[in-house]
Amino acid sequence: MQSRLGEGVFAAIVLAAGATLYLIAPEFVRDWAFNIPGTTDVALEPAFFPRLAAIIMAAAALAVLLTLPLRREVLPLSELKFPNYLNVGLGIIGILAYLMAIGLLGFVTSSALFIIVATWLSGYRRPMVILATAILVPFTLRLVFRFGLHVGLPTGALY
Repeated sequence: MQSRLGEGVFAAIVLAAGATLYLIAPEFVRDWAFNIPGTTDVALEPAFFPRLAAIIMAAAALAVLLTLPLRREVLPLSELKFPNYLNVGLGIIGILAYLMAIGLLGFVTSSALFIIVATWLSGYRRPMVILATAILVPFTLRLVFRFGLHVGLPTGALY
């Protein structure tokens, strides 16, 4: 019963966060506009993708809230131990550090470092695959956003 309460509270918080993000998204992306080549000549509203993410997040949380009374099995939340919570907390701290690093180091550099550290800490031990991914993914995303969507990503001190 306690795990259902915890899951319900968490789902309500995520639902509220999704609604809030939906409402405040235009403030974060003001003065940006981009075109998706081959689809339309009209620029998409800058808040389109953040609002889409907010809608998906809120819909998932609402689905959890609506189906919560229908489930009879023990929820995994009640089976978690302290190390599991510690891993989640460290993951959140890592993501926050990554977001702060984007402003300081730039998108490409901070994303490459994040990919290297996150994959290594999660137990993946193939250095060549990690390095190739850490180099190719941020540069490819930068090219897609810059030349495909005409959106500048933060450059920071190290690109």
